[in-house]
Amino acid sequence: MSRYFSRFPLVDYNGTPAKNILARVDFTDQTKKDIYSNFDYVIQEGTSRPDILSFNYYNSSQYDWLIHLSNNTVDPYHDYYMENADFKNYILGKYGSNDIARSKILFYRNDWAPDESLISESVYDNLQAGVKKYWKPKLNTMNQIVGYERVKEDWIVSTNRVVQLTVDVDISSYNVGDIIKQNDAEGTLVNKDDVAGILIVQHITDNFIAEETGITNVLVLQENIPVAEEDFWAPVYAYDYEEEQNELKRYITIIKSGYLSDVEKLFIEQLKK
Repeated sequence: MSRYFSRFPLVDYNGTPAKNILARVDFTDQTKKDIYSNFDYVIQEGTSRPDILSFNYYNSSQYDWLIHLSNNTVDPYHDYYMENADFKNYILGKYGSNDIARSKILFYRNDWAPDESLISESVYDNLQAGVKKYWKPKLNTMNQIVGYERVKEDWIVSTNRVVQLTVDVDISSYNVGDIIKQNDAEGTLVNKDDVAGILIVQHITDNFIAEETGITNVLVLQENIPVAEEDFWAPVYAYDYEEEQNELKRYITIIKSGYLSDVEKLFIEQLKK
């Protein structure tokens, strides 16, 4: 990255000339389209480092900054693809362990991807009104409906349900984030009142039931996903989400080598602004 910073303007810092590393170059999409050409590239394990990609394509490792710049990388440690070892360390650093990351629910998402079913018009017509929004007509070349398929949109809700549990046991040792269980039911603790014996839980699996001891009352505070629609949604766990986001970062843009001089010229002009 030394070549990148060598182009930055000098500023006076307590009487000493210093590079203005806060200067930022912003190539708009229109500028990129007008000034230079690029191609799509899929990062491969073992050759992901920008300096290696730069050397392999530009015959110089000094153009790693251009790979970052052309892909809008602000933080090269977290905005750029992480190889397996780095990804594992990232998960451990952020969540503490793989087990925690794999059990921590971040949100719920419309689970259309694994559902490739095609239902008939008659089946669609008989669906409950609240369920029909998960399906859309599939048309043939004559624009005739041949059936209904899942809507392929990533609808997201923060949680499926928020429930208030009143209990008659000591909850002073409970902490936010703990999993509260009753038989097959469980939820993640988000708030509590030790004096009143109240637990507020979200990300609910199955149903909590009021009993004579333990949980004495169950009150649904918020229901984002009705019971009739639960099969159309799936929880997204922290590990899966982080892995999904990291995999998307494999797909980058590389500027064609023939445009290097034009890009460097534009880079300098942008810094002067």
